[in-house]
Amino acid sequence: MIVLKLVETAVLLTAGHLFTHRALPSLYVKTGAALGFDMKLAPHWEKRIKRFKTIKRGYYSFLIITTLFVMSLFLEFMVNNKPLFIRYGSKVSFPAVAEWTDQLLFFKAPRPMNMKADFGQIGDDEVDYRLFAAARKDPSLFDSQAKALEAEIGEIRRQLAVKPAPRATPEELQDYRDLQEIVPDIEAELKALAEAKSMFAAGKAAILMPVYPYSPREHLLDMPGRPPHRPGNDHLLGTDDSGTDVFAQLVYGFRTSMSFALIVSILGYLIGIVVGGVMGYFGGWTDILLQRFIEIWASIPFLFMLIIIASMVQPTFLLLVSLIVLLQGWVGISYYIRGEFYREKSRDYVHAAVAMGASEWSVMMKHILPNSLVPLVTFAPFSIVGTIGSLVSLDFLGFGLPVGTPSWGVLLDQGMKYLKYYPHLILTPSIALAVTLFMVVMVGEAVREAFDPKVFSRLR
Repeated sequence: MIVLKLVETAVLLTAGHLFTHRALPSLYVKTGAALGFDMKLAPHWEKRIKRFKTIKRGYYSFLIITTLFVMSLFLEFMVNNKPLFIRYGSKVSFPAVAEWTDQLLFFKAPRPMNMKADFGQIGDDEVDYRLFAAARKDPSLFDSQAKALEAEIGEIRRQLAVKPAPRATPEELQDYRDLQEIVPDIEAELKALAEAKSMFAAGKAAILMPVYPYSPREHLLDMPGRPPHRPGNDHLLGTDDSGTDVFAQLVYGFRTSMSFALIVSILGYLIGIVVGGVMGYFGGWTDILLQRFIEIWASIPFLFMLIIIASMVQPTFLLLVSLIVLLQGWVGISYYIRGEFYREKSRDYVHAAVAMGASEWSVMMKHILPNSLVPLVTFAPFSIVGTIGSLVSLDFLGFGLPVGTPSWGVLLDQGMKYLKYYPHLILTPSIALAVTLFMVVMVGEAVREAFDPKVFSRLR
């Protein structure tokens, strides 16, 4: 069983690597070429990328972190308590696909859940998919449920054999009528169980569960003992004090942290590029006034301001992104872009573009900006590191993402509470956070070294 899981994991990692570093780049180039863009890299960019690939620590860290992040975008198909495919008779459903689609199209109403009654189970809530998978392997599981119902209906009939006394109270009469009404329902459930057993035995039921069949939002309270539970064969990293699988929270927390950091960095850089470009290109009073505004704005205590806002309003993912971008995300890079624009605007190619009648916006964005990207590329990994740290800190303090959102900060908070008896609860998120930040820093160092102009200006 363990060997099979390892093989499945290796296959998934290989497929993720090929998809991330073969299929996606090829699709990007072909799409750009089809839209009429020149997708061939400039010679100096080819030289920088070639240099980056020779720095093994950064290049391998880049391969690992990008592969894991792209794979994390499809976690609903790999780590989930909902199956990829389920069939019962003529009814077919794809619950994991539906959940992934609902996450992607968050602005649409979620799809209705699969009801137990439609898939051979008793109840009016969602299907117990793991029980369905177990019954698929061993249909005799229905016998134990049927015996429990038969014992229940036998006890009810014994109670019904005792008629109410002539002077029974209205409450006693109502209880007797309720028992009479229960009997047909239990008989219907027994009939449904018998039908379900025959369907499973005839092979008319099928299910395909993910590699790791647990969700970060599923509370496993039927396990022996009280949570938290220690690591085991079924739960690689155990469970937390609410019975939620730690490994599932860890991998979903990785997706949350990386997505959050990338969105904040991209939006912050877009604002910083515009502000820094305006300051550097126009200079004069425009530069002076914007600099004074940035100095005042940057003096706002960033973390304390977020805590104050979060204590008044429960921040959502998008609200927290907006707050971090507006309060901090764009300030630092604007200074570097300002310096680059100041240096580049005096170049001959800029004067030539102005002489040919190019607009100021065109000169800034089409001519100066492409030659000012070195600080953007160099500082982007370190911006990601800082943003991940901010999110983990806020979640650890209880002022971050909404309750129930998989987060490394929440895992660290739980680890601190159970540090003495369950050290794995703090070790696992700490190691995951340290390794992730280390690899991102290695990527940043390699990019900085590869983009260093002095490397290409030395005489060999």
